[in-house]
Amino acid sequence: MSLAPLKARQIERRSLRIGVYASACMAVAGVCVHVLSGSYALLLDGLYSAVMVGSGLVASRISRNVVRPPDRAYPYGYDGQEALYVLFRSLVLIGVLSFAAMSGLSTLIDYASGRAIAVVTLGPVALYSTSMVAICWGLAWRHHHDWIRSGRQSQLLLMEAKAARMDALISGLTGIALLGSPLLKGTPLAALSPITDSLLVLVVSLVILKDPLQTFLNALGQAAGASAETEVVRSTRLALEDLLAGLSCWLLDLTVMQVGRTAFVVVYLNPNQPMDGAAIDLIRERIEERCRELLAMPVRSEVILTATPPFSTTGAS
Repeated sequence: MSLAPLKARQIERRSLRIGVYASACMAVAGVCVHVLSGSYALLLDGLYSAVMVGSGLVASRISRNVVRPPDRAYPYGYDGQEALYVLFRSLVLIGVLSFAAMSGLSTLIDYASGRAIAVVTLGPVALYSTSMVAICWGLAWRHHHDWIRSGRQSQLLLMEAKAARMDALISGLTGIALLGSPLLKGTPLAALSPITDSLLVLVVSLVILKDPLQTFLNALGQAAGASAETEVVRSTRLALEDLLAGLSCWLLDLTVMQVGRTAFVVVYLNPNQPMDGAAIDLIRERIEERCRELLAMPVRSEVILTATPPFSTTGAS
């Protein structure tokens, strides 16, 4: 492994380790403040941080694996572990947010039925929310900064930075809404004051649910072997057509897939003259070099010689 990739992995793992420690502190703080205040919105904030702790530990392990070269156990490399991590992390968040939304809705139904709702103690809320927003934004900045320093390729750091920003949003909006709830008394919205906490849980859960759901669908596509975006395939085709024009080969078709931080490119060529193994290896190296420049990520490629296009219609799949 060259010095540059080694340095990038060290930066990534250090950033993830810091994230685990910070998230653990936030998770404990969220549970403690929930016990003191009785706010389930703050408990949701703590549970979100707890998910970040678990995902950070898994991400640290995956960070060590994804840079390993292909072997007999994983002939296509370990890159798929990163996509699976993003997929299952999103799935866990979807579960937590869905449970919280149902819990908040249940409390609202109880209130509408005339049942008493526990009063939230606001004493520790201001200090907690301010501290959590500061920690989360600091963590998001650190992950994003380290993502840039490590080459802008780590899906793990991007995911953790996004999660930290989301946690900051939850903490900030929850604190503002809870602290502002007493102001509703004496207004037409006074009836909402006792259920502000449950309304927050429901609204925050539903609003945030969109992001992990979209991430889950994207990661599911990667894990299932879906093609990269049409524009990526088109630009790759144009770049390789230009490259292969001087190499005595016709580009019949190609496929581009992204799995984690790595792009997989399969090129179907029809050579117009005999070629030996060394010539094919040279073409593959040139293809990988051009694709790395274009896609700005690690690339693995395969070159298949054939006289027949692999798909019934023109274009990559």
